[in-house]
Formats: sequence, structure tokens, C-alpha cells
Amino acid sequence: MPKFLETKLKQEYGEKSAIPYKVMNSIGAMHGNKETAKGRQMEEKHEADMKKASAEPMREMRIEIHRGPKKEVTGFTVHHHMMPKATKSLAFSENTTHSQPFGANQHEEMMDHIHEHTAGQLGAVAPKAAPAGAGEAEEEAAEGE
Repeated sequence: MPKFLETKLKQEYGEKSAIPYKVMNSIGAMHGNKETAKGRQMEEKHEADMKKASAEPMREMRIEIHRGPKKEVTGFTVHHHMMPKATKSLAFSENTTHSQPFGANQHEEMMDHIHEHTAGQLGAVAPKAAPAGAGEAEEEAAEGE
């Protein structure tokens, strides 16, 4: 099943709801509990769009926190505000935004998503963590100063 669509629908209808699966079945992304070719194509297209979007120049990234009736965190939405497209006149400038919802229990996935987009802005995919021994090399360099 298209994971991005499942996440978005569960965010909207709830983690325990059967509606997300009914929706994916009705649009042809799933057949029963199996992913269809259409579902795989949707997932591939989404991944390609996300890679393309991460290469666009970004002006701002904002994280919205969603809270339930008892003020508990129920989820997050990461909003990407892209740089306006260059046009001859500001009257025709286009502001593009992309949003990605995450559940309260998807903190790691959200951080991976943010890392992917910020690294894309730097022109290359930066490593997520420093290589082993990097901390020791930094300590030795600081001692030599």
C-alpha cells in the first residue's frame, strides 16, 4: 500500500480506523490487504516528487504541532515554503508549499524527512550521523589549539 497515503489517511481518520484502507481499496491502490500495481505507481510517483521537491530552493520550513482535546500531542505537519518562481512581473509570481503529516509516534520518520530536505538544500545528501571516531578527532584537534 502507498505508505504516504496510509499515513495521511490515518492522520485524518485515526490510527484504529478502517476508513484509510477502504479509501485505498476504493481508489484502486489496494485490493483487499494487498497493494496493487496502481498503489506501487502512486508510491513511486510520490517518492520522485519528494526528491524533486527537496531539490527546489526552499525559503522556509515550519513544523505545526497538533494537539487533542486534553492538550496531548496527536501529530505534526511539516510545511515547506519554496522560493517564488522567477517571473517578469511580481504579479505573476507563484508561491509553492508542500506539507507532510506525521503521527505523534512518527518522530523518527519526521526527523528523517526534515534531514532529507535540509540536506537537499545544501546540494548533497549529508550523512545523518558523524562517522565512528569523528568525536575523538574533534577532541584531539581542540586539545592542540
